Amino acid sequence: MNLENIADLADVVDGLESIVLRRRDSTATFDVPAACRLRVVCSEAEPSEGIAVEANAVWYLQPGGAVVPQVGDRIVDAEGGQWTVLGTEKSKLLNRWKCTTRELRIAYGCGERVDIERAIWQDSGSGPVIVGWYHLATALPARIQPWELTRDSETGETHARFRILLGESFPLEPDDRFVASDGTIYRLESYQQADRIDRLPVAEVVRESA
Repeated sequence: MNLENIADLADVVDGLESIVLRRRDSTATFDVPAACRLRVVCSEAEPSEGIAVEANAVWYLQPGGAVVPQVGDRIVDAEGGQWTVLGTEKSKLLNRWKCTTRELRIAYGCGERVDIERAIWQDSGSGPVIVGWYHLATALPARIQPWELTRDSETGETHARFRILLGESFPLEPDDRFVASDGTIYRLESYQQADRIDRLPVAEVVRESA
């Protein structure tokens, strides 16, 4: 079926669904009652034993009015799946948009759940010290993967380093930490791909000693 030659998507009976177009970095949303999703291709987003999942799809939309889909917007389908718009193309017919999209996620029930905690600082008189922690986010789907072991040349201590794949991006600070469901604490060392819309964000962390 050539959707370029159909005057109205409502003429397509099979495969239509209602979606919500959500603006990037905004609370603005637009209901689109008739959208068509084609050519869904699934693969592994990162080496993760199939837990970090990437799905690519082409959507055809008729948002109506002056609404124009933009790169970075998200298409929210009827099942709650969120497809980030990577590219848009105005088709030959008015108000028809072809959107290339990607959904990135941690496979349901297959990964870990982690909390992100932020330090509470207090002036001790000789400088600021951490006196507690508060939750920045809780029960986030994640994949915790061993990365490497390093040995301190002076103390001889071994430190286990890990990569944590997150299902969504959060603004992190250098002293933030992750707490796994078993209570293990991981100290943040670096944060990568947080600004990319086509990749999962990755935190490089060190596991703290019990």
